[in-house]
Amino acid sequence: MEEANPVSTPLDPNYKLGPNKDIREPNCSNDYASLIGSLQYLAVATRPDIAYAVNCLAAYTANPSIEYYGAAKRLLRYIKGTKTYGITYRANATRHTGPNDSNIIHGFSDVAFANADDYKSISGYTFLANGGAITWGSKKQTTIALSTTEAEYVALAEAARDGMWLHYLYDELGYTQPDPILILGDNNGSIAMTKNPEFHKRTKHIDIRWHWIHELVHNGYITVIDCRDPEQTADILTKQVTHAKFARHVNELGLSTV
Repeated sequence: MEEANPVSTPLDPNYKLGPNKDIREPNCSNDYASLIGSLQYLAVATRPDIAYAVNCLAAYTANPSIEYYGAAKRLLRYIKGTKTYGITYRANATRHTGPNDSNIIHGFSDVAFANADDYKSISGYTFLANGGAITWGSKKQTTIALSTTEAEYVALAEAARDGMWLHYLYDELGYTQPDPILILGDNNGSIAMTKNPEFHKRTKHIDIRWHWIHELVHNGYITVIDCRDPEQTADILTKQVTHAKFARHVNELGLSTV
């Protein structure tokens, strides 16, 4: 792929990948799985911009189709054009302060509802400090959500776990955050549930573990506010987006040529 032409996005936003229904040939996925493993290391370590693409491609390592090989090659072409990218951190860099002007860190949480393959939603989140991403995640939810509100609520709870880990880490290093950690979601219903998860017929089926975020909000560790597209940075961790939107969010993550 050294001579391949670079592309502007990791995945083609106009092409949807699906499971390979052909019979699997022995050892046909070894090379593909090896490539995806290398890409996962990159996505976890320093490149949140490819996290969604890598996790999408990793879902079918057991029986990849020729279309998945093509998508993986496109991802390599994107990396070829952005191999000088790194996360840049800047002193006193702030983007969204919200009600917590003294926040050291703040996060974004988003969801792509009901994946077409198995109807499970895709959660994405990132936390930023000093103008760059310090932690991020893009993963398929373990249960099927019955509504976008439920899917967003689960995503907020998953983001809150990383937020609390950062809270304790910063505290150990002597950088205690004076205000609650700010998480920006994009669903009014899920944000309302973090403040008062009433057990009525629309929410009583939700696994009790996801209601942990309500306790964090109630105890003042976390604040959740509304943040919609195009300001929602976590959007590129949940779905394929256009080049213009992708470039905007990559910049918001602090990724640039170093």
